[in-house]
Amino acid sequence: MLLSVLFIILVMAALMAGMATLSGQSSQQLVYEALALKARLAAESVLEQKVFELLDVITASSAVTTDVAGCTGIAMVPESSTSAGVTQVNVIATGTCNTGQLTVIRNIEVEVIE
Repeated sequence: MLLSVLFIILVMAALMAGMATLSGQSSQQLVYEALALKARLAAESVLEQKVFELLDVITASSAVTTDVAGCTGIAMVPESSTSAGVTQVNVIATGTCNTGQLTVIRNIEVEVIE
C-alpha cells in the first residue's frame, strides 16, 4: 500500500512539473507575440509617415524615425530610379522592440511610384 501511494505521488509530481514547463513556454510565446505586434505597428507608423512625405516630394531621402510604445521605428529610402519620366522609390520601414532578453525586428517594404 505504501508503495502504491509513493508511486502515485511521483506520478503527480511529474505531471505538475510538466504543467509548469508548459505554462512557462506559453507565457514566453505570449510575450514574443506582443513584442512582434508592437514592432510591426512601429514599422507601419514610420512607413505611413514616409509615404506621406514622398507623396509631397518624391525625392525626399531623409530617414523618418519614431518611438511607439517603447519600440523604435525607422523608414528610409535606400534606392530610387527614374525611367521614362517615372520615378520609382523603394521604402523600407523597420520596427524594433527590445527587452533585456529578447529583440524582435519587423521589416516592411513598399514602392512609391510618381
